[in-house]
Amino acid sequence: MKKPFIENNTSSEEIEEKRYRNFMLLLYPEDDYFKDVLQDIKSSFKNYAYIKHMPEEDEKKEHVHLILSLDNPRSELSLSKRLEVPKRLVRRIKSLRGSCRYLVHKDNEDKFQYNLDQVIVSNSFKSKYFKSFDDLLSDEEILDNIYTFIDSYPDLDSIHLEMELTKYVCSNGFDSVFRRYYNTITKYASFVSRS
Repeated sequence: MKKPFIENNTSSEEIEEKRYRNFMLLLYPEDDYFKDVLQDIKSSFKNYAYIKHMPEEDEKKEHVHLILSLDNPRSELSLSKRLEVPKRLVRRIKSLRGSCRYLVHKDNEDKFQYNLDQVIVSNSFKSKYFKSFDDLLSDEEILDNIYTFIDSYPDLDSIHLEMELTKYVCSNGFDSVFRRYYNTITKYASFVSRS
């Protein structure tokens, strides 16, 4: 059975009003509003990550790629007005994971490769950001990092060691491995704190 043809009568205003949670901003440090916008984002929004890129082949000047992840969806136009930047510099993100990886050009081997520590990430966005790179380390490597961290705090009692360990795990995006091996890790932490 053939489906009837349905004409799409969506106006540009209706398309404009679609709302999204994740955006990528392109900012240029030479623009007058650059510092104000960056300061506004840091003080008004909780989930962001950004990095400065140097110009490459087809690019003319250094620029900043900034990911902004919102709790409440907004349209591109609404966000550009709120931040007082041209709308052409604000784009919705189709893949948050892919955009996080783009900040360091992880999947773009033809481009300059940046280090993860060059990205400035808000505290509340760190876990989500670092999960985008969970394929870079094996479970074994993550466990080695966790056990090395535990070994570096032999003088802490078990409660304080577990508190520090939890912060470490969350800030590095190791929470899925931590959950999987929780019993073994906490037994080891308890052993180290008693030694």
